[in-house]
Amino acid sequence: MIYRPMQKTDLSAVARLEEVCFQAERWSEEMFLSSFSQTGFVGEVCQNDRGEIVGYGCISCVFDTADLYNIAVAPEYRRTGLGTSILRRLIASAKARGVEKMFLEVRPSNTSANRLYQSEGFFEISVRKKYYPDGEDARILVKEL
Repeated sequence: MIYRPMQKTDLSAVARLEEVCFQAERWSEEMFLSSFSQTGFVGEVCQNDRGEIVGYGCISCVFDTADLYNIAVAPEYRRTGLGTSILRRLIASAKARGVEKMFLEVRPSNTSANRLYQSEGFFEISVRKKYYPDGEDARILVKEL
């Protein structure tokens, strides 16, 4: 596996992976492009030995905080540690930019993501009621960096 910073040329492949992983709430290629153009955007991708993007993650850093936008791993690569590696790389990038806290929203029903975030030191600070289009709440998590 090769981990590297996300590039604009990756965005169509990232958007395709986003569609596979998130279907109804996916980001479009245009949404990624818009975020990519922001000063504090940090993206990481993971490629397999065929050069295919099989995982990615992105954050936005503003002053001393970061928001984790997305982490996605292709279904056939889940439970391999790839998501953990991407998250750790994003955390390291945030720290290098002087970030002190990282925030994210996650569905309570997304047990895999919740386990990942808890194992990396994130903890719940709040709940946003009916945050998602289907009415599910969002857990607001934070990690002190």
